[in-house]
Amino acid sequence: MNKLVKFSLMLSVMFAFASCSETTAQSQEVSQEVSAASKMQMNIQGMTCAMGCARSIEVELKNIDGVSDALVDFGSATASVSFDSAITSEGSLVDFVNSYRNGSFKAGLISEKSCCAPNKEKSCTEEQKAKCEASEAKSSVKSASKTCGAN
Repeated sequence: MNKLVKFSLMLSVMFAFASCSETTAQSQEVSQEVSAASKMQMNIQGMTCAMGCARSIEVELKNIDGVSDALVDFGSATASVSFDSAITSEGSLVDFVNSYRNGSFKAGLISEKSCCAPNKEKSCTEEQKAKCEASEAKSSVKSASKTCGAN
């Protein structure tokens, strides 16, 4: 009987250690997933329809390892992609779209200021550049009127 109690105690201690180490491993895994999640936007020129082009690019992006979600908007000619930066990169996703269907599409990364930056003209469509420039002009007029009103 004494051996049975010792064996039970030893077994429960081993189980406790094993479960603690699993919990620690799981929490480390979750924190790595959170830190590797990234989002990006790209413009895509050359799409001629919502179902044939935009939808097929969206489906193919979702099939890439590391991509958790993709949404291609035909109307704005843009794609929003959520991905794991430890598995894939913005550049490889843009390269994928550029090579998809034998180079039928031209994709470029969109950042907050890319439309108005002179070195990144290829990143935006003409319509997006015009919107960006109009937005900048509008904000500079507002700031100028605030300055003039202060005088």
